[in-house]
Amino acid sequence: MAHEFEKGFSVRQAAWHGLAAVLDSYPGRQEAMELAGHNFRIVEKKLAGIEVNPENAIDVGFQPIEGWKALQRSDTNKIISVVRDTYQVVQNETLWDIVDMLVDQPHIQYETAGVLREGAVLWVLAKLDEPITIPGDNTEIYPYVRVSTSHDGTSANEAAATMVRVVCMNTFQMSDMEGKRTGLTYRFKHTKNAKVKIEEAKAAIGLVRNQFHAFHDLASELAKKPISDAGIRYFLHEFIPDPPAAIETDRVKKNIEEARVKVKGILEGDTISETHRNTAYGLFEAGIEYLDHIRKFRTDETYFRRTVIDRNTMKGRVIKLALKAAVE
Repeated sequence: MAHEFEKGFSVRQAAWHGLAAVLDSYPGRQEAMELAGHNFRIVEKKLAGIEVNPENAIDVGFQPIEGWKALQRSDTNKIISVVRDTYQVVQNETLWDIVDMLVDQPHIQYETAGVLREGAVLWVLAKLDEPITIPGDNTEIYPYVRVSTSHDGTSANEAAATMVRVVCMNTFQMSDMEGKRTGLTYRFKHTKNAKVKIEEAKAAIGLVRNQFHAFHDLASELAKKPISDAGIRYFLHEFIPDPPAAIETDRVKKNIEEARVKVKGILEGDTISETHRNTAYGLFEAGIEYLDHIRKFRTDETYFRRTVIDRNTMKGRVIKLALKAAVE
């Protein structure tokens, strides 16, 4: 499945797959580790195989396999992976030590955390106390820092600045791709000294401000562009377009009109500030809220694809329509 989720939590906003514990407030570190399923250790085990005498095929018993070791979960005894002897295990608590040192705040807000792929991949997502606001609205928007590790040798320990709220394997991979695209990822090798380059990591993660402020600049530009009634009508008809003539039935036309009414209702509702309702930013917010939370979906996978995988493409389209509506 897309989420490959075993255990975890999120604060206030439920994960799309509905499997994570949802908390009303931010937990402390110990509680967060337990809720995330991170309260286990990796035990290193020697490997052995049956050796056979090549001359007469007599079983001579178990013999050690040199150069390799198995990594086992202490809580379930599950063998997660087999790796080279040179591979250095980084225990789960080190992941949280790195988060704490990177964020460096008196009260760290652990937004989400969890276990993926039966313990092979773990992540912690912390909210940075560096909010931005959009002109006309005092609502604060926050960036995140994601710190992750793998116990199967597939990746290094990583710290990444991100605007993706990680709740499953695919959002984890999206955050990873975002970090590779923007260069806002710092990798620690699997060594016993994984925490020694924290200052370098802090500098790399600090680059998140570039991306975050770029979003702030765009949103501020949209917030300054007024929208007329004609502009709103243009946005609604382009955002929810008329159907092709071949499928234009009374039922389809009714569904489209109802969808437009819902988008307009969002624009005039409590989630859009009064200051932004007649701006391009208000249209942008209404369009994204409709796509994420109102538009019907057939399955959880459809909902995931729309709100996660296809989100950037749809968001770009909403921005273009909002900007065009400003000149109508």
